[in-house]
Amino acid sequence: MSIATVLSTTAVVLYYVCFPVIIIWKLLLAALLFVAAPLLHVAHYLIHGVLWPIRQLGKLETLYIYFGVAALVGILTGAILHYSINFIVRSLGIDRVAQERGRTLSSYRAEKTERQAKKMRQTLPKVGLKPLRPDTVLKEEYSDWLKQDKGFGTKGLLSTTILEEEDSSEAGF
Repeated sequence: MSIATVLSTTAVVLYYVCFPVIIIWKLLLAALLFVAAPLLHVAHYLIHGVLWPIRQLGKLETLYIYFGVAALVGILTGAILHYSINFIVRSLGIDRVAQERGRTLSSYRAEKTERQAKKMRQTLPKVGLKPLRPDTVLKEEYSDWLKQDKGFGTKGLLSTTILEEEDSSEAGF
């Protein structure tokens, strides 16, 4: 007996021994697939729905590539400008030295206010101006008008009247 005969005989015997197991396995698998068919159908649609946004993002692939390349170009350009400017500044020796700054805006304003006050104090005695006093004549003239109630309430825009001054020019306006 040769090895080829032994192998072919062994294969035939194993086939007929395993044949019933294979048939039973196929029947069980067919029954399982028949019972699970609705579940597989629902699972197919669920997976389809879950993956829908990813498929939609695939349509924007061109924009992803465009913005990605634009970002890389921007980063590269910025880096080149940064390092070239630093090289130029160092080679010319114009590094930013902490320069002693002059006045700040607030100190300038304080000095200006102080100068104006000093100037006012110097000019006031020369002209001979007296400090302003409240005009008591006008207060007495309109005191009764200010006290009366117009019926609209004591506060607010409707309770007051804007008095007009008389025109002193002959032509009038």
